[in-house]
Amino acid sequence: MATQIAWPVAPRALKASQCSCDGCNHSVTTQLETRPLCLGHFLSVSLHEMDTRSACLKVKPIDTAVAASLKSFLADCMHQAEELSTGEESAIAPYRSGLLDIQRRCSELGRSLRRSPRVPASVPVWLRREDPRNTWEEETWTSTVSLHGAGFACRHSVEINGRVILCRRDKGKRVEARVVYSRFDSEGRRHIGVELLGRADFWDAPHLAAASAQ
Repeated sequence: MATQIAWPVAPRALKASQCSCDGCNHSVTTQLETRPLCLGHFLSVSLHEMDTRSACLKVKPIDTAVAASLKSFLADCMHQAEELSTGEESAIAPYRSGLLDIQRRCSELGRSLRRSPRVPASVPVWLRREDPRNTWEEETWTSTVSLHGAGFACRHSVEINGRVILCRRDKGKRVEARVVYSRFDSEGRRHIGVELLGRADFWDAPHLAAASAQ
């Protein structure tokens, strides 16, 4: 079972200016799950945590709570690595290769966590956020779908683990979904992936259920 590290002094850690690893005097570059880290320790801690937490993937069936925790960690790790890739320190070869390795590992582990395979599909949907402070809606099309999720382009800013509503424009079906990743492609377009929170029949594709059962 994966081991999770708790940081009970998170509020104080957020204000720290020095890396939280013992014996390290380097300045904080980023934080991972509220733990302040320099760039070097972000690389080492991220890889160690991935090795430790991914142990849950060897357990069948995978514990739902542990899998959810790993998904959240991978999303945070990927986001921080992408942000750090634009900084000056990332131009240094060891750091650059380390950040690329973290992004690669996050993608690989993310694929291992998927409950069902993705297939290319263009389904017209309305993507909506229903929040009194920030409500918006846009028309888009899926690029991939699976029994439990989908991927598509999105013009609006979304946060990892945020909730959105999907409405199929062809059939009127509606489902709530959780954002599991958000990234930009080489042309500056935002792509997001979501996990459906209910309605396994949302895409009306029996072959997806059959593939998931294999």
